[in-house]
Amino acid sequence: MNDLKKFGKSLSYAGRGLREVWRQENSFRIHILAFIVLLILIVGLGINGVEASVLLIVGSAVIVLELANSIFERWLDIASPRVGAQVRDAKDIMAATVLVASIAAVAVGAIIIIPHLKF
Repeated sequence: MNDLKKFGKSLSYAGRGLREVWRQENSFRIHILAFIVLLILIVGLGINGVEASVLLIVGSAVIVLELANSIFERWLDIASPRVGAQVRDAKDIMAATVLVASIAAVAVGAIIIIPHLKF
């Protein structure tokens, strides 16, 4: 029973973290909304199996990288409150990581979803 209580507490902490990122990070909100649209497309277009799995994996990867970017930026703000060139570059590189993953996810999404659209 104690393990179940610990698990519940862990879920509570994770929920708090998600709420905090949702509240503070515009990019996270955009990615979550894009993921919701993706889920609607998967269901609405009847995409299933491997294709749906791939879409969910690439969409989730973008969200995970956005969360990691938020953590990274906070750590840098704590470690070096004055923004110098190296801190700026590190933040920009991490943002670029999310951008590259987002572009790749859109490309994968287009490759999978476009053939399912009925024009």
